[in-house]
Amino acid sequence: MNRSVWRLTLVFSTAVLLAACGNKETKEALAKSDALAKQKQYHDANEVLVDALQAREEKLRDAAGTPTDVTANDALRAKVKSDPEILKMERAQIPLYLHLERADMASAVYGDILAGDPKNTVVYDLLNDPDPDIRAGAVRVLGLVASPDSINALAKATKDSDKDVRRAAVSALGSIKDDPNVVPPLIDTLKDSYWFVRSEAASALGQEHDGRAVKPLLDAAGDSDATVQEASGLALVSIVKDSAAHPDANDFVSHLTDKDPKIVLVSAVCLAILKDKRAIPVLEGLVSSEDAVARLDAVKGLGETGDPSVIPMLRVTLKSTDINMRGWSIIGLGNLKDQTSLPDLQAIANDATQPDPIRNAAGAAIAKITGQNPGTGGAPSSP
Repeated sequence: MNRSVWRLTLVFSTAVLLAACGNKETKEALAKSDALAKQKQYHDANEVLVDALQAREEKLRDAAGTPTDVTANDALRAKVKSDPEILKMERAQIPLYLHLERADMASAVYGDILAGDPKNTVVYDLLNDPDPDIRAGAVRVLGLVASPDSINALAKATKDSDKDVRRAAVSALGSIKDDPNVVPPLIDTLKDSYWFVRSEAASALGQEHDGRAVKPLLDAAGDSDATVQEASGLALVSIVKDSAAHPDANDFVSHLTDKDPKIVLVSAVCLAILKDKRAIPVLEGLVSSEDAVARLDAVKGLGETGDPSVIPMLRVTLKSTDINMRGWSIIGLGNLKDQTSLPDLQAIANDATQPDPIRNAAGAAIAKITGQNPGTGGAPSSP
């Protein structure tokens, strides 16, 4: 027999034998792991697969000899990643890690699977698992991968019967940045029956900085749950601060007369950030509100307007007994560079009886007005 033909035949025979052994060993490992998993011994079940994976990889490397060049090493690594037996065992690891609440490990294994089999759907398949914990875990894996390819599957998961799966799906959608396709499903979940889902959706929309979310978030600012209200307000502020979001000031103006005072407040604050003067009379009225949060946010908003007509009001609130009202009045006067407030601000900065945050805020405001180096400065804490 020709020597080269003999060598090729030997290599082929070795490969066939290895594959056969691998199939048998893989089946045994999978069966043992499955038996342990049925007893809820997930850690032990995974250890069986880890050992079998290591043994399989060693056999593949032994069969390949010891490659000495880069190309051969790369080829061997690719062969290991795409080996059908390894892929079978890695796929079996995913639900085990999810039972162990280790979505991070499941995500790492999923990355290995995709490196060898880019079209593998194991995680997507688990979105239909009867166990809601597994479905939620699969959603978290997709959130860690953060691929735009998963948007449709995650959008479907926001309709899951289990509230924790829905919350995980919203969070996962929020992890996919700079893709406008995540905005519609996030907007839909602002009406979810579970407050936590609505809150997560509002926060995620604030990070997407998409003007389409403004109107739905304004409605959510009047939610029955306080956490959702706060998340929606913060999201709206985040959106209006990003000029690329192109928020429409008229969306906020139309809500200045809303029957819900929370929606009125956040609309006025957002208009102030947009430097729209139509916010000023509403904010000045809210300064005397019985609601402490509304009063403070109104003062913050006045300082954002950039309009000198609010200076008299800020000089009044500068005398407030509320440390935060005083602090944000100082910041507002500094932003407006009000020269007439300099004596009062200097007196505050030099008053040793004043709290340090107030003195620091006064020093920073003076620096803005005079153009001097502030040295140290800071904003007062919020309540």
